Amino acid sequence: MRLCGGVISIFREMQKIGLFVVFNIVGTLLLAACSPTPAPEAAKPVSQAAPAEPPASGPAAEPALPASYKDVVFPEFKYVAPVPGEFRIQLAEGISGYIVSDRSLPLVNLTIYFEESNIPATIRDEAASGMVGSMLRRGAGGGMSPAALDDSLEFISASLSTGTGTFLASIDIDCLSKDYASMLALAKNVLTAPSFDKDQLEIVKANFVTAYERRYDTPAKVLSALRSKVNYAPNARLWDATGDEYKKVSVADVKRLAEGVFSSDRIVFALSGDVDRDSAVTQLKEFFAAWKVAAPKEPKPVPQPLSFIRKPGIYVVDKDISQANISMNQPFVKRPHPDYYPTAVASFILGGGSFTSRLMNRVRSDEGLAYSVYSSAGNDYRDTAMTTIALQTKVESADFAIKLVFEEIDKLAKDGPTPEELEQAKKSIVESLPSLFDSPEATAQIFAKDELLGKKQTHYVDFVNEVNAVTAEQVKAMTAKYFDKSKMTISVVGPVSKLEKLGTFTVVPLDSLEFR
Repeated sequence: MRLCGGVISIFREMQKIGLFVVFNIVGTLLLAACSPTPAPEAAKPVSQAAPAEPPASGPAAEPALPASYKDVVFPEFKYVAPVPGEFRIQLAEGISGYIVSDRSLPLVNLTIYFEESNIPATIRDEAASGMVGSMLRRGAGGGMSPAALDDSLEFISASLSTGTGTFLASIDIDCLSKDYASMLALAKNVLTAPSFDKDQLEIVKANFVTAYERRYDTPAKVLSALRSKVNYAPNARLWDATGDEYKKVSVADVKRLAEGVFSSDRIVFALSGDVDRDSAVTQLKEFFAAWKVAAPKEPKPVPQPLSFIRKPGIYVVDKDISQANISMNQPFVKRPHPDYYPTAVASFILGGGSFTSRLMNRVRSDEGLAYSVYSSAGNDYRDTAMTTIALQTKVESADFAIKLVFEEIDKLAKDGPTPEELEQAKKSIVESLPSLFDSPEATAQIFAKDELLGKKQTHYVDFVNEVNAVTAEQVKAMTAKYFDKSKMTISVVGPVSKLEKLGTFTVVPLDSLEFR
């Protein structure tokens, strides 16, 4: 008891000096352990009377558990697509967005998309153009130094980030709901008057130089560059800067190319989290009314669509590795297009359905030639996409693996899918949609991006209907049309000396992969 008394005294002193929260659980256990043990209750006599009969109208017995998991019956899944219009707000001419309120956690995310092109007019400006997005935030502004900005954000566990791309510039704010109003004010001050701190620019330049020097470190990076090189015509959107060009970038270069960023006449925002819809609308109206960024002095170049300049065949980059990295590609469609949905279903059956797909079963499970092999039908609203079949396999088995791929394509194009394959593919594609909307933030951002791409408000309802309407004959036709061996480029990264079985192929030098 003397020991317990000492423990209790120590615990009470902890309470006085502010350590109650830290030791709350431990202290409670100690107090319970040191409390006097109550005397046991006297034993009660047990009645010898016969137990009463259960009432006739008692609760029904629960059904017995199934003998096997195979006997478990699940209710039919019925997907109800979200309707963007329920969340859409039109603040002013050219300013719209989506508010998805969720008060379960005190968190807020605001992403603002500005529709504006951000590509260089000359290849000389490519290096600096790539740094603009980072420097708008890292360079600080509005009279605040980068260190002060970082400290302010860290103190309240918030983040502020910026980015620029071919078609959009963006601002992203993450914070606690209590700090949301102050974060709006901070973002306006910093981003409407960026300072492009020179020391921060040196850090950004070093990062870009390092990325350039390591651009071909992995076979996957080489394959990606090779695939672009043998399929696309030169385009300003594909230009590659060199390490020396990154090193020469100055503050003046970045500042010149940043003129007019965030001055778009078309703005779409995505707000989600612990916000009241009506109050949020009022705040956003005030925020955008005070958002003043001058338009660029000179019109920016308009991004041109990517076009194909290609000759079907096999293209190889020589690299001394044991696994051949292979990508097979063919031009597809630009959405919206009626061929997209049946081709997506065909691709799922062919190679997009993981272990349920034909390519995975044949190339991996039956032959053991690859850990992963898959197909995809590109989904693009701005450019013509490509269909893809990709895999990695031992260099010695590259030709055999490609042969098996084409055999499976021919079978699907000729015989079509089984009823079970078709049903499973459509069911899996439809049931994957809810994962896109797994958080308020994801929901708001998807709706905002969809609006910028011009998708209809009924897009996700139409998606389900279109997928469910795909027929076996369509799958056959789309497989033959968009996975056609005679129209494919086959890009391979591997040692040339061990790829003779591929037949005739073109060797592409590693140092020729960049677009200039």
